[in-house]
Amino acid sequence: MKILTVFLLVAISANCATPCDHQDAVKSMECKPLLGQLAGEMAKHADIPPPDELKEFSLLCEQTLACMEQVKCDLLKNATGLIAKTCTGIKLMSGPFGQCIDDLRSTPPSLKKYPCGRFLKTEKGRPGNCQMYQDELECTKHLTSDRCGKEAVDSMNKHMGYILGMMECPVSV
Repeated sequence: MKILTVFLLVAISANCATPCDHQDAVKSMECKPLLGQLAGEMAKHADIPPPDELKEFSLLCEQTLACMEQVKCDLLKNATGLIAKTCTGIKLMSGPFGQCIDDLRSTPPSLKKYPCGRFLKTEKGRPGNCQMYQDELECTKHLTSDRCGKEAVDSMNKHMGYILGMMECPVSV
């Protein structure tokens, strides 16, 4: 969350340099209040907030992204890409998968039945760790399915690349 806040603040203060046209400059100024609000709200959280709080971010995130996507300037496209990635994470963690992780933390699973559940205890702010989604993926899928249903598993599967990237998991070859 802190990295995003810094990047958003850079995007807020960025001037549209030479490769940007007048419309990009005008549009970026229109987006500046949304960027500031999003950065300010996210700066309040050191870790990933609970799913219910993230739902509040989701609308603001989507509004900011919609505004920034209209900017064609290369200088500001990096900010738009980061906002899009952040919105993906916010949507993931405020939806069925994030709700599931929150539920599993508040009511831990049987470690005898779901040994992968041990990773939820030590990784506060993240949905587990690399081992949970790589080495013990089948256990994680069963746990998620049994406790939270197919919708949570589908969300996890759909966003697996994002989940592994967020936790900086090494890519297997």
